[in-house]
Amino acid sequence: MNTLGQKPKVSFTVNACIVDTPFIDKILRSMMRSLDYPFSEKLVALDPGKPSGKYLERQTGKIDELRTKLVQLQTEGIIDRVDEIPWDEELQKSVLKKYFGRDDIDVKDFDGAPIYQYLFALEQCTGDYILHVDSDVLFYRDVTRKSWIDEGIEMLQANPSVVIATCEGGPPQAKSFLEKLTGRPAKSKPKKLWNKAGNVSTRYFLLDRQRLEKQVLPLVQKDIKEPLENSITHTFKVKGFERWSMTAGTWAIHPVEHGENFIKHLDDLIWAVENNVYPFKRTGKRWNMHTDGNDIKPWLNAIAQAKSAMF
Repeated sequence: MNTLGQKPKVSFTVNACIVDTPFIDKILRSMMRSLDYPFSEKLVALDPGKPSGKYLERQTGKIDELRTKLVQLQTEGIIDRVDEIPWDEELQKSVLKKYFGRDDIDVKDFDGAPIYQYLFALEQCTGDYILHVDSDVLFYRDVTRKSWIDEGIEMLQANPSVVIATCEGGPPQAKSFLEKLTGRPAKSKPKKLWNKAGNVSTRYFLLDRQRLEKQVLPLVQKDIKEPLENSITHTFKVKGFERWSMTAGTWAIHPVEHGENFIKHLDDLIWAVENNVYPFKRTGKRWNMHTDGNDIKPWLNAIAQAKSAMF
């Protein structure tokens, strides 16, 4: 724990597995450019095992190729260390026991998403706060503001019921008929900087580690084999804790599909997000990026228009 007068230590951690091979190097470089934060450590928790459930449908690479990319990222200073996730049964039980108060929790949820792997990643961190991200998340940062991580820490310190802070989920998106017709956002009342969120997502979050460990744990499952984020959401509800999300400044977006379109246009998509370029009219949720089939066209059109305006 930091002493009086010292800036809190913030750990960065990301989970990686074989399905991340085609894009992890480019996206982690983008993350570090956009976040631009002096993390006390930048860690990767590597799961060398085979994917299961929904991850079987995703494009994959080879584990040796993934390891090579991670070594290169270490050489560049993008990450500091890679911790390979062990599948020792006793260690699994120890980690699950700490977070759930019992060791009979499944290591993955009903759809193959990680539970034990995420918790193992958190266990490797030594910071007062932990920024955990999925390996495909892209960030835009408003450089006229200070880091959203510092703003998040200030908010967490001032609100003892809040355990997790997140930046804004996605750029503006047309919702109403008028917005879709005009292609412009409607006038709205000024927003508070922070809003209480209704649920927790494990895609990205800034965590008060001590608050989680000393006040929140053990986590409570509502349903067996449910996603970890569901267990955290349920625990917050029954124990009176919260996640708050920003309404301005930095935003994050999650590429839902990792198919041919995504890989082919990844450099342009990264450029777009880093430069606050996005299609106001697009499909899906505001915080998701869809790139399969025709869904990528609004993104490509927005990128083409933005680049043509530069010349």
